[in-house]
Amino acid sequence: MEKAVMVEIEGLRERHGKLEGEIAALERRRALTPAEQIQRARLKKEKLRIKDRLLTLGGKDSRPPGDPL
Repeated sequence: MEKAVMVEIEGLRERHGKLEGEIAALERRRALTPAEQIQRARLKKEKLRIKDRLLTLGGKDSRPPGDPL
């Protein structure tokens, strides 16, 4: 695999992990404001876009850690 692709995969994996943390922090709250609900939805969509990109770039080897696919 090209070095540029490997660098992109690493960056995407890092961002995916950060998004998981942000989503988890929101979901630990007892209740979310409407703005927080929108933010959570946006974070989840971005996380899915990153997952799709990772799969496009390198198949199963580039999945984020802990991803069951």
